[in-house]
Amino acid sequence: MNELTTDAITALSLIVFNGLLAAARSAFVNARRARLEQIIDAGESGAKLALKVATDSAPLIATVRLAQTICRFLAAGVVTFVFAPRLIAALSAWPALAAQATAIAVIAIAGGVGIVVVIWGELLPEALVLREPEVWAIRFAPLVAVLEWLFNPFVRLAVWMTGLIAVPLGGRVPQIVTEEEIKTLVDAGEEGGVIEEEEKEMIYSIFQFADTLAREVMIPRIDVLALEVETPITDAAQAVLSAGHSRIPVYADSIDNIVGLLYAKDLLRVWHEGGESRSLRDLLRPAYFVPEAISLDKLLAELQQRRIHMAVVVDEYGGTAGLVTLEDIVEEIVGEIRDEYDIAEEMPYHRVSDDEYVFDGGIDIDDVNDLLSIHLPNDDADTLGGYIYGRLGRVPSAGDQVAHDGLMMEVQSVLGRRIRKVRVRRAPSPAEPEDEEKKR
Repeated sequence: MNELTTDAITALSLIVFNGLLAAARSAFVNARRARLEQIIDAGESGAKLALKVATDSAPLIATVRLAQTICRFLAAGVVTFVFAPRLIAALSAWPALAAQATAIAVIAIAGGVGIVVVIWGELLPEALVLREPEVWAIRFAPLVAVLEWLFNPFVRLAVWMTGLIAVPLGGRVPQIVTEEEIKTLVDAGEEGGVIEEEEKEMIYSIFQFADTLAREVMIPRIDVLALEVETPITDAAQAVLSAGHSRIPVYADSIDNIVGLLYAKDLLRVWHEGGESRSLRDLLRPAYFVPEAISLDKLLAELQQRRIHMAVVVDEYGGTAGLVTLEDIVEEIVGEIRDEYDIAEEMPYHRVSDDEYVFDGGIDIDDVNDLLSIHLPNDDADTLGGYIYGRLGRVPSAGDQVAHDGLMMEVQSVLGRRIRKVRVRRAPSPAEPEDEEKKR
């Protein structure tokens, strides 16, 4: 075996090893921890090492990248050392190319090595392991563990030097665990009886928290109890006592012109002291206004910072869309909170049978989807009543029906122009197309 063949095999081996490292990185990045734990429980001892390596992904990725960099550098060096002189000599034989022979040779070798490394040393190996990342992670675990041990001092030095530069510039530690991985662990914990269903729902709600908007949880304008600023103190006190609210918005002329919030403790103190002649305007506290599209995580931070419990939600035109309270926000995580004033409140739905429910028109579409395991679209409406409104294209009447994906939704009662109750039942057979609406 001559020197040229040996050098070519060396360069090829380095590229292949680079591909193995790329495959290993892809396997560990895509491997699910919960799945590895299941494999361990099934008696696969090699999965323990794979899980140990995958648990701390930062050193893993740094080690693999360092090893890949070395492989690429050596492969490029070998190819350049072996083939560059020969290619330059061949190009120099052409008078037109003789002057640029060196530049052409370097560019050609660099481009060729780059293409081979990207295809055979990156894309192809990564694609091959995606079908069964956990299986490949187990196979690559010994190799990666040895590399981590060998490169540990260099990796620590590189991470330390990177931190010196990245942190002052606003950098942060790479994300170790993804949202989907946490959900997978939660699902596995529920199946194993370690996590209760209520705990699982709470964890899932936390992930949805930042994607939920104020308009999705607010008390809609039509349900807001508000007082006109000229309301007598006595009448206002009776309204507060009857409703049991601690804070009530006060408006001038129209509910779109809210001038402040009336605290029950301020009102009842004045009323008790005989201040019936005073004006509500004297008792008002500033109202805090937020747009409909503000996310709940930002809204919660704002309420905490300002130390307030209620915000007025305004639409894009500046009109009052509704109210949102701290309790409404917390309920998105922990579920419905009921106090002594909520005892008489109806649940937003009533189960008639496994295939039939009666819902309030104002129930959130996401809640209906979760309860019935369906997929009503919520792009144009947040509530079940709003969805039916959009499908009908007119003010609904009792008896109107809308079909969707094997479900029949019937308007049971209407108050003014508002849908109060909707009966939803699963059709025994798809007798009607999805988009058909009819009047019974």
